[in-house]
Amino acid sequence: MNKKIVTLIIVILISFCFLSIVVAENATHDDNHATDHNTTDKNKITDKNKTDNGSKKNYILAKGNGNDIKFSDGFRGFRLDYSKPPASSGDEFKHVPTSKVSNSNTLKLAIIECYKQGSTAQIGKIITDFIKTGSSNTPVGKAVAASHEKVSDHVTVKINDHTVAVFQFEVLKSVSGNKSDYFAYKVSFITTSGGEGNNQTNNLTNVPYTTNNTNITSPLDNETNATFLKELFDYLAFLANILYDSWGPIIDTIINKILMIVNALVGLANLFEEFMAEINSLIDAIGKLLMMLGPILKEINGILKLLTILVNSIVQLLNLIGSILNLVAGIISAIISIIQQIIGLVVSLINFLVNLINQILALIQAILDLLKATGSSISTVIGNAGTLINAFVIITIGAYIYNNKR
Repeated sequence: MNKKIVTLIIVILISFCFLSIVVAENATHDDNHATDHNTTDKNKITDKNKTDNGSKKNYILAKGNGNDIKFSDGFRGFRLDYSKPPASSGDEFKHVPTSKVSNSNTLKLAIIECYKQGSTAQIGKIITDFIKTGSSNTPVGKAVAASHEKVSDHVTVKINDHTVAVFQFEVLKSVSGNKSDYFAYKVSFITTSGGEGNNQTNNLTNVPYTTNNTNITSPLDNETNATFLKELFDYLAFLANILYDSWGPIIDTIINKILMIVNALVGLANLFEEFMAEINSLIDAIGKLLMMLGPILKEINGILKLLTILVNSIVQLLNLIGSILNLVAGIISAIISIIQQIIGLVVSLINFLVNLINQILALIQAILDLLKATGSSISTVIGNAGTLINAFVIITIGAYIYNNKR
């Protein structure tokens, strides 16, 4: 009760600012009951235009994932289109009248019956059955099937002798069009003093925004001032309930957001401290690593000098090998040149001997021709002499070649 009184004190000034608007809306509601359906339809179209214009400025955000989720305007919504994916946290929606959904009256009656029959724990399953199949095999479903009530988007329902529930219904349409729309409702409860004085409350009363369902007896009708004070206290308690139900979630949300910000800042500060501690640890580790690298760098310097000497030695060895290879190449070139000269000399000598043999043979042929002319006997002697000379020449050449090869 103390929390409600504190809430009353916080918002009472703001409530007075909106008091004239509430009174005007109540008066408009009374006039609407006396008009025909055409006027009602016209007012609905006007309300729709106002809602659409407002939704362009302030979108309603999903505060969860799935078929049964909460929204940032305090409404609880149920998935309407199972051919599209469900909403995810942060998805944007805009408010549209429930007349956009063909079975909206059935869904309203089902939600109200869940509260009247105490079946709020199964409300998600029951509403899902109605959305998918149009009915529910439960006591709530039977009550809805037997009811012919027409329920507006704002309705007051008497739950029992001491409790009145104020329901608000809406359809939340996906701004992107890629996610399913949701049928949503919000309920607040008013505790009444009960008795005959409150029996004037209807069981199902369509109202825009109910602000008072508890009768206050005028002081002129009370027998004592104590009764008046009791009724006044009941009225103040009722007003506190109304204001708490209206502003309590907003204030709680603001406080929760502030606490979340403070906790986030504290967590950020702790993370920064941990980060700085890690940085200091890293700096210390780098310092130790540098100290360890000092001797290693000295050893590396010695290794580099040794490698330099080794490289120089390898270079000198390669130069020596190059000189040896050059010497071998020169020797091979000289040997090849000498062989070429010897071969040339042998070829020249052979050519000389061939020419000499040809000349000798020509001379012998001439002598033979001469001998033929002088006589056959001389020719035979000379022929034999020629054969001996040829054999001698051949043997001489063979001996010369043999000696050169040795």
